[in-house]
Amino acid sequence: MKFQSIKEYFYKLTTIGFILLLLPMVMFIFLYYYLGNHEQVITDQQSEILLLSALVIIFLIALTIVHWLYNARVRRLRKLIELAMKMDGFFFLTFLKLSSYCACGLIASVGFYLTANSMFTGLFILIASAAVIQWPSPSSFCRRMDLRGSERDMVLNNRDLYQKNKRVR
Repeated sequence: MKFQSIKEYFYKLTTIGFILLLLPMVMFIFLYYYLGNHEQVITDQQSEILLLSALVIIFLIALTIVHWLYNARVRRLRKLIELAMKMDGFFFLTFLKLSSYCACGLIASVGFYLTANSMFTGLFILIASAAVIQWPSPSSFCRRMDLRGSERDMVLNNRDLYQKNKRVR
């Protein structure tokens, strides 16, 4: 990812995160209002439970795989010396994690549309809440990458290498 400053990096990361968070929400709202005009597709109680169970299993498997890949990649990124390379790798990992939450939220939205069961609404809210809890921030970046000293100060205070400290005369 191309960025000119640390502030711009986190601005882009947050913007993409908001898009990935709002996409399933817009889809859910659209399908919620669209459902008011049409009948539900799946009416059998057993099929609803099977669909809900399948969604929960898919959600847990996908997030387990993403969490495993995330932690394995973070261990490799910690060994890098250059901060910009760490930030590029963290951007990809955050995008992967938030897009998996987005995909699971979209599946929950479709499940709600097919069944009109309120359990899908609860699962959707749980997925959205989990995405917000996992939100990337400068402090989480420092904690994940185990930054110390000047690099940590640069990230937390949005300072860049080329900026000189102004001296008071």
